[in-house]
Amino acid sequence: MPRWMKFFLSLSLLHAASLHAEPLQKVISDWQITCNNLNYCVARNIPGDNGLVMTISRHAGNNDRALIRIDYGNRYSGELAGGPLKDNLLLDQKRLKLDLKHWQVAAHHLSTAHTISLEEFLAQIMDADNIQLLYRQGATISLHGLKPALALMDEIQGRVNSQGAFVKRGDRPADAVPPEPVTPKVYPQPHPPAALTRDEASGLIDFGTWRINTDECSLDPQRRQVSVSPLTDDKALLLISCEMGAYNVIDLAFEITRVQPYVAKGISLKLPFTAPGQAEKDLELVNAEYDAASGELLTFSKDRGLGDCGVATRWQFDGGQFQLADYAREGTCDAWHSSDDWPALWTTVVAREPAATVSLEPQPAS
Repeated sequence: MPRWMKFFLSLSLLHAASLHAEPLQKVISDWQITCNNLNYCVARNIPGDNGLVMTISRHAGNNDRALIRIDYGNRYSGELAGGPLKDNLLLDQKRLKLDLKHWQVAAHHLSTAHTISLEEFLAQIMDADNIQLLYRQGATISLHGLKPALALMDEIQGRVNSQGAFVKRGDRPADAVPPEPVTPKVYPQPHPPAALTRDEASGLIDFGTWRINTDECSLDPQRRQVSVSPLTDDKALLLISCEMGAYNVIDLAFEITRVQPYVAKGISLKLPFTAPGQAEKDLELVNAEYDAASGELLTFSKDRGLGDCGVATRWQFDGGQFQLADYAREGTCDAWHSSDDWPALWTTVVAREPAATVSLEPQPAS
């Protein structure tokens, strides 16, 4: 291939990489890796319920800001007893030797973003079996899956055969990797909607409870929970609970005119990517909450009552439709972290310029 063709091919690849990244979350042996729409990746050993977890994260592009940390104890477990990590870690039953000159050191937390220190540490552990806490036999970091997880991270970020790759290094300069993809923008609507009057709210709640009938709503009307919020100055958002479990409530959402005769249209949320373990891009509204002042719609689906795993999303209403602002998922239920720290698969920034208003013509509800 002529040199000029290679040059323009590389430019086109860099351009494509900057425009789109498909999020993923995958378990490889005893490691879970998550990469978001900006190709920011984080990998950690699982399960974390033994209290000891190593996390490795890296941004895309040349300004990669790689970070490695080892933590003993978390929000669920609280502070755990025992001596400091720096003196009590074993690598395959032998004392783990750490040069902590460029590490942040606390009793039960170690971290470094120093490139040479990080590379030296990974070289030491990459082909080992496990890291174990000296005074607690069950507190172990399995290293099975670490190497393929980091190799996948290299592949996603375009570092394979580069000088900065974690696993498969080559001669390609570290600064020749694809740039970080462009961060998508979400657009808030220009101004908050007018508040609902008492008569408006009362009429809409009555309509949502008794007049909206759908085969998708299995709850008896007397058991439904209906909430109503102003969406725009002439439309409202109805959230109707239709299925109820031990710790999740599935809602249906409707855009409805604020004055009679009420005309309602079902609202469906569609992800801009296919979520792990899902075949469709449609998202169920689970434990949904809407803030009319900010135009933010939140969902929070728990895989179990503890709330240590599941899916949390945030959607921004722009005056015409809902845009996905954030999507976080923790697929491993191991009491390691709460929803505030679940790995992000989608992230955005708020746009300064106003969005073009999209007119949505409502259809009568069935």
